[in-house]
Amino acid sequence: MRKSLCCFLLCFLVLFSFCSARQQNECSISRLNAQRPSNRIQSEAGVTEVFDHKNDQFQCAGVAVVRYIIEPTGLLLPSYVNAPQLMYIVQGRGLQGVLVTGCPETFQSFQGSQEGQKQGREQQGQQGQEQQGQQEQQEQQQGREQQGQQGREQQGQQQGREQQGQGREQEGQEGQQGQQFRGDQHQKIEEVREGDVFAVPTGFGHYIYNNGNRRLTVVSVVDISNQANQLDFQPRRFYLAGNPQNEFQQQQQQQEQQQQGQQQEGREQQGREGQQRQQQQGEGNNIFSGFDAERLAEAFNVDVQIIRKLQGQNDRRGNIIKVHGGLQAVLPPRRQQEQQQDDPLYAQGNGYEETICSMKFRQNIGDPRRADVYTPRGGHRSSVTSYDLPVLRRLVQLSAHKGHLYQDAVLLPFYTGNANSIIYVIRGSARIQVVKEQGETVANEEIQEGQVIVVPQNFAALIKARDSGFEYVAFKTHENARINTLAGNLSLIRALPVQVIASAYQTSDNQARQLKHNRQESTIGAPGSASRSQYRASA
Repeated sequence: MRKSLCCFLLCFLVLFSFCSARQQNECSISRLNAQRPSNRIQSEAGVTEVFDHKNDQFQCAGVAVVRYIIEPTGLLLPSYVNAPQLMYIVQGRGLQGVLVTGCPETFQSFQGSQEGQKQGREQQGQQGQEQQGQQEQQEQQQGREQQGQQGREQQGQQQGREQQGQGREQEGQEGQQGQQFRGDQHQKIEEVREGDVFAVPTGFGHYIYNNGNRRLTVVSVVDISNQANQLDFQPRRFYLAGNPQNEFQQQQQQQEQQQQGQQQEGREQQGREGQQRQQQQGEGNNIFSGFDAERLAEAFNVDVQIIRKLQGQNDRRGNIIKVHGGLQAVLPPRRQQEQQQDDPLYAQGNGYEETICSMKFRQNIGDPRRADVYTPRGGHRSSVTSYDLPVLRRLVQLSAHKGHLYQDAVLLPFYTGNANSIIYVIRGSARIQVVKEQGETVANEEIQEGQVIVVPQNFAALIKARDSGFEYVAFKTHENARINTLAGNLSLIRALPVQVIASAYQTSDNQARQLKHNRQESTIGAPGSASRSQYRASA
């Protein structure tokens, strides 16, 4: 009995660890290079830049990286993805909405609440005119009823049809007027700014609008190897509106075309498929475009002409469109938002499990005043994990930190024990070295603004900023990434006894103490030798 119970528990633990783990990818990396976008899609009000997710280092990390550049009054169309994603605001500010099916509409738009009062008087006047018109129609109908029996029957049939049609139009107008008078109800919209990280779980809809005066740049990392993605390792974005070119699908098609172009038969198929894609784009390229228009009209209970617009037929604006007249919305005061963000109870919950509808999706890591690590002459670093943002633990399983190295400062040698690191350069430049097992150097190059490089799990890295400094954001494929340092006062070397260091590296005790104590910072090292302690070699 005990043996069978032990076997059952062992099988359960193995099964649980397998199900809760990330999907494993093959990582045979001999060289890492900083990457730039391989595909650029121009839209009406912005640009979408896609990094090649088929690259070996992105395949190893199991992620896809996209950069959106949104012009003022530009709107990134609503969409959802087959894997969780973590986004970082590189510059600018805007409005961001996460769409959760089944959650209430807790916000009222500016147009409905402000203009509704002005429109109310006009609506009342229109209703009064409609009532007078109805009374005149009734008087005319009563006059007609005094005519012959045969005339009354014919007129009654015609009038019955007309009255039914008028009644439907009047009900629709009154319903629309009532909705306009009450205001446009919608789900929560949050204001985002430079330095914000916001999470979007798998299958959750989201959109971004630029309400600032300069470009809004957003970097998104999609974790396609996450357990929530039960399809394949192909990122898939499902747009809810417009006729956009799908950034991931287009990139895959280009690669397939290159492979097919090597054969004559493949070239013929490529031409036929290109014509089919052009026809499909003419009909629309969002999730609604594949449905029959009449069936959708029945589902939405609207006219077929509206459905054709819903399907994005003949829409050439792309995935980032211009909102003419601007988008206005009611938001809580910024001071109230900052107070809520600073409140630890708001971040961790109030003792009860947070519901999906009230879950927090955003955290700022760009403010130096909130730094987790700070060195006066070296720089600072801020992080966000599932302890700060519970949605990362429950639905996303990613984390991030933002670092700023001053001129010639050093990010001390480190490795991430439980996650891959996707480093995006925000500003400046730096020299990065990455070393794999057995001391093999896989990267030793300069990385610059706009580039991305992957540091695989347990690979050691060292970064030294150039004259212009170095700002970056590192996305981690674990909700609570564990960063281990190899130098500094919290490093593995610091944890060793002096005699172990002396024996392992064949040094004197004094040299071992230098290795252990000469760097007093924990993560970011100041330039030069000012941080050395009294443990120095004797003359």
